[in-house]
Amino acid sequence: MNKVYKAIIFMSLWTSLIACQSPNAAVDEVTNKYQEYITAGDILPIASITTIDGIDINLHRTDKKKLVVLFATWCSDSNRLLTALNNSPLLRDDSMQVIAIAREEDNEIVTAWRDKREIDVVIAVDKDRSIYNRFADGGIPRIITVDEDNKVIKMNLAEGQEPLNKVIWY
Repeated sequence: MNKVYKAIIFMSLWTSLIACQSPNAAVDEVTNKYQEYITAGDILPIASITTIDGIDINLHRTDKKKLVVLFATWCSDSNRLLTALNNSPLLRDDSMQVIAIAREEDNEIVTAWRDKREIDVVIAVDKDRSIYNRFADGGIPRIITVDEDNKVIKMNLAEGQEPLNKVIWY
């Protein structure tokens, strides 16, 4: 009985740790870090995107800093992050442009998810992972902070209970 209980706890913890990981991601066994393709100082690798509402967004504007979120509707950490972002003052900051990009999902699913949760964040989709693959090979949700000159400041995984603590502007 004790072994069964321990096995159940282990499987629950393991599932929660890998819940939002991509099965094809190359994870470094020593650091448990995914391969990343951008670093501080790089230019944001996407210039524009169309939202799920059909609005074209210019991500290379030079008058605002940007907060880019890469997420998936099925990921519990992504849900926690988008809910926290939705309830934060970041969305009302006129000096910032916020965009969330759903990885490997379609407009219909993401629109229904957004509407059900009353999310006010501007959302786009990356159906074929072509956008996501410019940033990393795995791990969501990701928060990317970008300065007014479109240079990446920082990219972080935003897992855990306090995901907005991963928003770093320096």
